[in-house]
Amino acid sequence: MPTALRAVPALLALALLSSCSSGTATTTSSTSTTSTSTTTTTATTTNAYAAAYQSATYNNGNSGNMTVSFPSSCSMTVTGTGVPYQHQVYYLVPVGTGGTVVATTPSGIQLQLATYANSGLSTSIKTISATFNTCPTKATSTTATGGGPIGLMFSGTVLFDSYEATTTVALGDNASYTFASTACGGTTCTASFIDPCNQHTTGSTSGSTWHYHGVPTCWTTHVDGSSGPSHIIGIALDGYPIYGGYDINGNAVSVSSLDACNGITSPTPEFPSGAYHYVLPLNTTTSQSSINCYTGTVSATLSAQMQKLACKMPMLLADGNARLPDGREVSREEAAAWVKQTMPGMPMGPAQGMQMAAGPQPAKQKEGGGRHAMPMPGM
Repeated sequence: MPTALRAVPALLALALLSSCSSGTATTTSSTSTTSTSTTTTTATTTNAYAAAYQSATYNNGNSGNMTVSFPSSCSMTVTGTGVPYQHQVYYLVPVGTGGTVVATTPSGIQLQLATYANSGLSTSIKTISATFNTCPTKATSTTATGGGPIGLMFSGTVLFDSYEATTTVALGDNASYTFASTACGGTTCTASFIDPCNQHTTGSTSGSTWHYHGVPTCWTTHVDGSSGPSHIIGIALDGYPIYGGYDINGNAVSVSSLDACNGITSPTPEFPSGAYHYVLPLNTTTSQSSINCYTGTVSATLSAQMQKLACKMPMLLADGNARLPDGREVSREEAAAWVKQTMPGMPMGPAQGMQMAAGPQPAKQKEGGGRHAMPMPGM
């Protein structure tokens, strides 16, 4: 294990802010169970969107767990552990006091090394519980997505919009670090701020949220194969389905063909005659990597449920300042005062005004290939 690896401090570890019917179908009651997910259909529907959700593929991966039920003809209730479908052995996370900086993102976020298994990335994960409208209709005007979860992918992980709290596009603000190790199945390991599945995690005093900022390639490969066509892989908070970056013929969807919300009306395997849906384009590191507005209506109840999964922690920047959840850059002393005012239950260090001392040192990572289950730094 590299000597640069340290336990991530409780406060700033992993503060990665981001911040109807087109046909008829009938579905009878049925229950299907895989090793890690349960889908229960309890209502009959004649709505094409609702029927498509009832027949979609949900997480049967090696580390996720979600339960999906349909209590009415136009609703879907989801509960899940929030554990990512796939993950890397090592990640880069925002550095805290005592940490060794091994990489810096283009926007200046300093990063240190952490293991998924031993530094907190797999513990204190926030669970998911929400009910979605599965019979969406277009609103009279679009609504900006804002920070935090904007949809749920059927891998069991939520989707954020394309931005971090630094107001930079997340997928364009990545960084990686390669070092000698046999833990990843070869002679070296590469750790990234955002992994190859376009995901990383937030951090907060009440738990952390794994989330995507773009197309979840590890899940689309499972659902669609390597070259499409894309199938439903998630649901936005307004109820419209989310797809990967291939059209019904297996061709890459052009970003220029999408509307301002990343939506399009076109044929898909579930809607051969065409239906409105969102697209997460392939190989996109611009603001169109994710959904940036809603075409439909988001209920206040669902929005409140999903905002519980948002990150509300400051993060340290390379210029010596800190970034607050609302995007403001302030001094670290001001960030400490903000934490003290808004999170009175957070332990405070006498020198810095917030607890930033390193926690217990992680256990030695076992060498060898394969994936590891792990906790979140200092959470």
